[in-house]
Amino acid sequence: MTFEHLPPEVVVAGKNFILDTLACCAAGARTKPVDAILTAISALGGPETGPASLWAREGSTSVDRAALVNATSAHALELDDFGGCGHSGAVVIPAVFAAGEQAGASGADVLLAIIAGYDVAARVLEGAGGYRRHNDLGWHSSGTCGSFGSAAGVAKLLGLDIERFVSALGIAGTFTGGTWAFLADGAMTKRFHPGKAAETGTAAAYLAQSGMTGPRQVLDAEWGGFFSTYAPTISEPALALAGLGREFRILRSGIKPYACCRTIHAPIDSLLALMGHFGAEADDIECVIVHGNAQTVRQFDRMKLESLLDAQFSMQFCLAVAAARRDLGLPQFEQWSQIPPDIASLMARIALIGDRDLGPTEYAAVEVRLHDGRRAERQVQCAKGHADNPLSEAEVEAKARSLLMPVIGDTATDKLVKSVMHLEEVADIRSITNLLKPTMSQRPIP
Repeated sequence: MTFEHLPPEVVVAGKNFILDTLACCAAGARTKPVDAILTAISALGGPETGPASLWAREGSTSVDRAALVNATSAHALELDDFGGCGHSGAVVIPAVFAAGEQAGASGADVLLAIIAGYDVAARVLEGAGGYRRHNDLGWHSSGTCGSFGSAAGVAKLLGLDIERFVSALGIAGTFTGGTWAFLADGAMTKRFHPGKAAETGTAAAYLAQSGMTGPRQVLDAEWGGFFSTYAPTISEPALALAGLGREFRILRSGIKPYACCRTIHAPIDSLLALMGHFGAEADDIECVIVHGNAQTVRQFDRMKLESLLDAQFSMQFCLAVAAARRDLGLPQFEQWSQIPPDIASLMARIALIGDRDLGPTEYAAVEVRLHDGRRAERQVQCAKGHADNPLSEAEVEAKARSLLMPVIGDTATDKLVKSVMHLEEVADIRSITNLLKPTMSQRPIP
């Protein structure tokens, strides 16, 4: 595949996802997980300087470490895109950009490589049974499948031949991983998984370039293959190849309007639609019942918040804020440690029930009961931001500007937005990454 083969809508989508991811990186660069990684790199004797920049931080480092840090920044605040391998942008884009900085790659080459990475990351997950079934086994797909995507993106950028490209995927798949254990206590590793997947895939591509061979049957070996090991009984390998080269999986990803777990977005939209239907305010609500399955309850029934992650995975908190504030931007979640009384009161009136069978693409339904006796139920399937209900380009740009301007300032933001929207005309990708330097004082994220 060459850049000239890409359909226009795929190019536009790639630019939108790149802009969104760069903005998410800027917003998340000063968070505790990123600080911890940089401290550990220093303690391990990691390079103080290198060919790849640390976005919205000072300094640079090696290509693989930059991919690790910047990918963690992208996912650090639950703002990054969804679909694909789970969070393809956070994994693929920092990896490809890091390799692109070292090579002085053009914008067109970077864009092509990113689209390749999105495609492979999504296809591996589809072959592994799809998002819900693979993750229900306890795997965090952004980690397990994301490594394949970053390896493919970097291999494409490096121009690896067929044999080395295959080895890059094989090496990445040999060492990929990530589980949902972090939900038990809100551990930082959730934010770290895309970073590790980006680092793993990046290193795999460079190892393959240097002659390291990887297993050609990393996906489908009967014993030890990714599908047989990570997705036993649920894998559908043929789906990984369906429409390959004609259907671009980046078109199935989406951009978040809310700063919380994407699975909660559909219930949020259901609740807001019902309130609009009734003409109701938060005080009018007697109770809200979320009808999902056992996994809905296990994953999102969270009344006690001990971290920002808990708030972003709490159905009660997200729905209460949506009803009372009609705003689910990052500032709303930063109040997790001191929940306003009206939000706490409404949270207590929200219940999750595992009484439904949900298909692979179905989301929980929301039932609203008002004090005046009115009640209704709604089940949104394509919440705002979904590929079938996308944000407009103006909304994508507005989100990006809101995240970039507090970090790099108005002038750099204007230049960055313009450069990304004309990415195929950029001769050296470093002209974009050089704009991601912090010029504003950044407040810590609680």
